[in-house]
Amino acid sequence: MESKVLRMSPDAVLWLDVADIDSTDAGSTLFFFKNRQFACWDVLGDRMLEGYPRDIAAHWPGLLESFPGRCLRGALRVPEWGNQIYFLFEGESQAVVWDMHTRRAAGPTIAVSRLLPTDLADADVTPVYARLADGTSVIYGFRGLEYTRWTVGASFPDAEDPGFPRKIASDWKDGLVLAPRAGVYVDWPNRSSAHSNRKIYYFMGDLYLRWDVPSNTRNYRLDIIAGWKGWPAFA
Repeated sequence: MESKVLRMSPDAVLWLDVADIDSTDAGSTLFFFKNRQFACWDVLGDRMLEGYPRDIAAHWPGLLESFPGRCLRGALRVPEWGNQIYFLFEGESQAVVWDMHTRRAAGPTIAVSRLLPTDLADADVTPVYARLADGTSVIYGFRGLEYTRWTVGASFPDAEDPGFPRKIASDWKDGLVLAPRAGVYVDWPNRSSAHSNRKIYYFMGDLYLRWDVPSNTRNYRLDIIAGWKGWPAFA
């Protein structure tokens, strides 16, 4: 029997800024979810935190149990929408609503079509929250060779932005052609003042792409284990 090829890409990535985390000793953190485990990256210290990976079930109780046997597809945190995180799962039309204060799933699931209405074919979409060069908050949704975009307001969008969906390769020059496995926006607090600190990271297979937001250009593409020192061996 042919062995399964393991890829390093996470199933979902989540950035929580200092103000988002209900803890006096926590700082801006990236959460990498893969299979049934997660790892944390200290944004200010620019390093992988020790003691990871840890089991999702022990620290995010009830999350994976919402859809047993399904892998995460995305973790969407939109500050304008309050203190919730929306977790999407592969092959599921419903998303889990996670309350950041109680650290529990908050009531019933929500239809992904209500959260992110789109004309893309009914299939898994990789969601990525980001802020544009002018500060406008948007959500990108990637699927196959296409992507779409929603401008963020105080509530869920009624429709995607005019002119979307579009071809990925047309707008992400020298960067993306196919939908990434996962993506996350980060506003680094301690990088060089001579360059932009606002980046989007896309994960594909064993590689990741760093995209600069203000210039709308690719910085580089690297092996995950080379760019994220201390990348754990997820079970």
